[in-house]
Amino acid sequence: MTFPLEIPQPLRRALPPGTGVLLGVSGGVDSAVALAVLQELGCDVHCVTFKNFCYSEEDIVPDEQSCCSLDAIDEARRLARRFGARHWVHSVERTFRQEVIDPFIQDYAAALTPNPCLSCNSRVRFPAFVRLARQQGLRYAATGHYARIDQSGAVPRLLRGLDAGKDQSYFLAQVPTELWREVVFPLGWWAKPEVRRAARELGIPMAGKKDSQEICFVPDGDRAFLFGDGAATRAGDIVDTRGRVLGRHRGLIHYTVGQRRGLGVAASEPLYVLALEREKSRLVVGPRNQLAVDGVTAEDFRGAGPGFPTEGPAPGQTVVARLRHRHRGAVVESWRLARDGRLRLRLAGAVEGAAPGQGLVLYAGDEVLGAGRITGSFRWKDTE
Repeated sequence: MTFPLEIPQPLRRALPPGTGVLLGVSGGVDSAVALAVLQELGCDVHCVTFKNFCYSEEDIVPDEQSCCSLDAIDEARRLARRFGARHWVHSVERTFRQEVIDPFIQDYAAALTPNPCLSCNSRVRFPAFVRLARQQGLRYAATGHYARIDQSGAVPRLLRGLDAGKDQSYFLAQVPTELWREVVFPLGWWAKPEVRRAARELGIPMAGKKDSQEICFVPDGDRAFLFGDGAATRAGDIVDTRGRVLGRHRGLIHYTVGQRRGLGVAASEPLYVLALEREKSRLVVGPRNQLAVDGVTAEDFRGAGPGFPTEGPAPGQTVVARLRHRHRGAVVESWRLARDGRLRLRLAGAVEGAAPGQGLVLYAGDEVLGAGRITGSFRWKDTE
């Protein structure tokens, strides 16, 4: 059956018939349609599913919606067989534990709010994808992410997916730029409803399957089991900015800056988490207006290309900072980047919920300029 959506010319130019592609398949609709696109283009497609952790471990039991559950692996295998593609399972258990799960635990214990998808993509998934593609003699590694890569210049550029509501470039922004020359994202030119419609017309069984929303190794959303009886799970005081005790929290791992729900404190106005104080095991809360900041600091910032300026933006350039996945972005007034990767950012307007541990990504239009990890936030007027 002919692929039901018009395939854009940039994708056709990048993938002429016979191009070897290693596709990561998860058993979901996105990787299924990505496989259909590659087959339509006449690519030589090989499929791989990553096994992230040992399923015999009692502390990690993924549910059927997880992207790397045993059910998902079986579905991925059946999908590859349907399209006549070779499929195998590749274990990244040790690396995933060292680079994703252990840092996740350490960060939450340090009262941070990490995003493990950023670590997985940059330290585990894409380095492994590209390495495996090279070993198989294949030109590209591919996934079903909603993003695009512009290969036309001397340095490849990571771009947002055209579906603003599904764009996943934020999760990919910390992947080393040098890998993008060997990666392609077949779905970045379409919206998710179009992809589901294509799946239905192609008769793909997972056309209506729900997207995985939870962290793959925390499928029920409750991360407490990873921490045992450590300090991060111990109850402590909820206080206001003057130190007045308002109530008790159930462990700092359950909270993040900007959170409103689940505080259990009665007040005359809604209260939000302003800060997590690990040393005192205190949760600092206050009214929404106290969340507003226009300064953000970050560490481990890397420009997406060579020569990223230590100060910016350039005259006439509009740069937007995203502070979390669902953040629409805030215009950047200025930045200063140190040699050790520490970034100090001034925003043109106030934002809320800049949580230490989350990713910071800078954009110029659709292009990702660079990314780092948030270490703190402040109000510029308090520093002048």
